[in-house]
Amino acid sequence: MIKEPETKSETSPNSSNPLANLFCILAVLISNMIYPSILLSLLILSLILIAVAISGAALKFSSNRIKFILSFSVILLLVQILVTPNGIVLLYLFPRLGELGPSFPVTNFGLEKGLSIALRFLVVVISSMFFVSVTDPTLLAHALSSLGIPYRYNFALVIALRFIPLFDIENQVVRMAQKSRGISIEVGGLSKLKRSLRYTFFPLIISALQRAETLALSMEGRGFGYDRKRAYLRKTQWRFSDMLVIIASTLLLTISVLFQLQLLPSLL
Repeated sequence: MIKEPETKSETSPNSSNPLANLFCILAVLISNMIYPSILLSLLILSLILIAVAISGAALKFSSNRIKFILSFSVILLLVQILVTPNGIVLLYLFPRLGELGPSFPVTNFGLEKGLSIALRFLVVVISSMFFVSVTDPTLLAHALSSLGIPYRYNFALVIALRFIPLFDIENQVVRMAQKSRGISIEVGGLSKLKRSLRYTFFPLIISALQRAETLALSMEGRGFGYDRKRAYLRKTQWRFSDMLVIIASTLLLTISVLFQLQLLPSLL
C-alpha cells in the first residue's frame, strides 16, 4: 500500500479535509450575503487574511491580480457613493467654485453602502481564491464521491480546477510569444480590444481545444467511465481540526442568520 508522506502541518488549511474547506467557504459566502454588515465583513476578511498568511497561500497570488481586485473594489466604492444621494451630506467631490457647484455629494448612507459592497466583494473573491489555493482537486473529488456524488461530475470539477492555472500560464506564454514577435497587446478602445482578441484570445481557444481533445483521447484510452466505481490512490481523512472548522463555520452562519432575523443587536 502506497502512502503519501505528509509534509504539511495538520493544523494548516492545506492539510484540512476538502469537505471542511468547501463547507467553510459556503458558510462564509452565505453569511456575507444574508447580512451585509461592514463590521461582519471586516471580521470575515480579517480571518481570511490571517488564514492566508498562516497557510502561505499569499505566495500564489500574483501582484497584478491583487492590484486588479483592490482597484475594482475601490471603483465599486466610488460608484455607490456617486449613485446614492440619500443621507447626511459629509462633503462634495466638487465644491462650490463661484457660480458652479457644489456637485456629487458624499453622504453617510452612500459611504456605508459603498464600504459594505466593496468589503463583500473582497470577501467573495479572496475567499474563493484561497479555497482554490489550499484545496487539492483530487482529494476534493474523493471527498465528494464519499457523499454519493458520481465520480463523473467530480472529475469535471477536478478538470476545471486543474485547468484554470494551466490556462493562466498559457495566457502568459502567448503574450510573451506575441511580444517577442514585436506585437504589442494593449487594452483600451475598440480597435485595441479587437487586436487583443485576435492575438491572445483565439490562440488560447485553440490551445484549450487541443488540450480538451488530448484529455478526451487519454481518458478513452484508459477506459474512463467503464466501471461505476472508481479507486483512488489518495483518500481524505477527517481530523479534529476539520471538526473545529465545521463548528466555527456553523457558528458564523448561525450568528449571521440571527442578526438578519433581528434576534441579536444589529451591527453597522
